[in-house]
Amino acid sequence: MEINTNSSFKKKDHILKLVDKKVAYDFIRKHHYLGDAKFFSKYAYGLFHKDGDIMMGVATFSNPQGNVALKGWFGLDNSDQTVLELSRLCVLPQLNGTNATSYLLGNSLKLLRKEGIRAVITLADDSRHNGSIYQVCNFKYYGLTDNKTDFFSADGRVNPRGSTKDVQGVWLPRTQKHRYAYIIDDTLNCLYQEKPYPKKTDTKEYDCCGGTKVVYDKRFNVKYSCPKCTDSINLV
Repeated sequence: MEINTNSSFKKKDHILKLVDKKVAYDFIRKHHYLGDAKFFSKYAYGLFHKDGDIMMGVATFSNPQGNVALKGWFGLDNSDQTVLELSRLCVLPQLNGTNATSYLLGNSLKLLRKEGIRAVITLADDSRHNGSIYQVCNFKYYGLTDNKTDFFSADGRVNPRGSTKDVQGVWLPRTQKHRYAYIIDDTLNCLYQEKPYPKKTDTKEYDCCGGTKVVYDKRFNVKYSCPKCTDSINLV
């Protein structure tokens, strides 16, 4: 079925289906701003017209990453399987500005409830957006992650273990993330303090290289290509 890009999105004409992880990844690699950045997926729900087989959007949900993810959020052990993270949410470009994204996310949450999932967490990069889609879908807001920096070593590693005192490379600011959670099980208590929703103007600009695409390691008097802007760190 051909998608009419001039028509508005009508909820009654669409359905969600559980889709294969590879199908989800291929769609996201083509249409999501993060491109082919790797991610894990436990559930992937595709958006389809009820009379067609062309996928128009996808939402993927994964086990939260990081050693303290679930402990920090809910005091749970990381082996817990009842809390998931929204890892990717993406629709066809022609559906941007419609309610297709909120329909996809909202109905994905209903399907996850049937799977025994108690909560879904997600993070919104504060240099890109304030997470308005999560506000529309009644997620609760729990403030920003802490200010942090990352060390990019000259051999291409990020935050290598051990002291970096004698390691060539540069420290660069990490973007903060807006924390959101959709609590399905009311008995589940979030350990972060709930806060008012951020506004569309609550975005930040992070200066890694001032637009020069060159960063400087003053300890060793060495210049490198900016690893954030060029996806590489090479002597210049």
